[in-house]
Amino acid sequence: MKHIKTIGLAVAMTFVAGIQANAADPAKLRFATVGVGSAWYNYGAGIADITVGALPKGSSIDVLPIAGGVGNMKLLQKGEAELAISFQMPAAEACGGFGSFDKKLDNVRGIIGGLDSYYFSAFMTKASGVKSWKEIAGDKKGVKLLTTKVGGTGETGVRQVLALMGSSKDAVAGKGGSVKAMARKATGSAIADGSADGWAHVVTRGHPVATQLTTTTDMILVGLPDDVIAAMAKKHGWVPATIPANTFKGQTAPVKTVQASSNIMTRKGVPDDIVYDFTKALIANVEKVKKVHAGLSSLNLKEAAKPGFIGNCPRHPGAEKALKEAGLL
Repeated sequence: MKHIKTIGLAVAMTFVAGIQANAADPAKLRFATVGVGSAWYNYGAGIADITVGALPKGSSIDVLPIAGGVGNMKLLQKGEAELAISFQMPAAEACGGFGSFDKKLDNVRGIIGGLDSYYFSAFMTKASGVKSWKEIAGDKKGVKLLTTKVGGTGETGVRQVLALMGSSKDAVAGKGGSVKAMARKATGSAIADGSADGWAHVVTRGHPVATQLTTTTDMILVGLPDDVIAAMAKKHGWVPATIPANTFKGQTAPVKTVQASSNIMTRKGVPDDIVYDFTKALIANVEKVKKVHAGLSSLNLKEAAKPGFIGNCPRHPGAEKALKEAGLL
């Protein structure tokens, strides 16, 4: 009997040791952002550098320059990424099964949000003479607007604004204009050579494309009408905002629009201890995180922990534990 107890104790100790070994296994994380040169890609690269050292030895965080706000939610759902940057609107749509999604993405989980303020913006060349969204929507013939790929947050915002103004991409085309998606790296050239009149997207202070456009070409920043701002907030979950004067070169006055805030999401099935270590490192190094990019400079952790900023999605248990320990929940 004593012999059996000894064997049982040995087996139990071996089992516990196995759990401890597994807990220390390296984590291979894929962090979905968007195209190289974007603010999100820079966010991801900087945050990965700051947090990877807190993960088990040998761990890695591979930053993926693909997808964007809506697409990143799909990557998490399909298990093709472990971490992702998005906005609160596509996160809410993903977890609620509406808008861009025809069913709930039940694998999506939140970590933290409120990283920044991303303003919905239309930058139009002074040479185009365009000064309002009514003109973009069709009041002025032949306006050629560029945006990001279909399904991205900026392109979705453009379609929402046009619809609220009784217009659409087809309606703009019917007036001799166009609303076309274009890769970020080609946008500056298209604006500079006059083949496009402007560019619309969601941008933060220091956004690479917005900075390039306003530095190399005389641009104006076109705001949204009050009724469209109210409808964007009520119908689509945007937040009314004012872009402070001098946020971008040549923008000498405040501009009224709507905004979104970036968040970091994950998925069900990523080990609790890995998400806990990642979140804890993010919290402990928040001052370093704020220096990764100008857009992150106003990050407030207490605000960032609010559920609305992760689209009211379920929060991952590992993130919840780290936030509670830090007194943020």
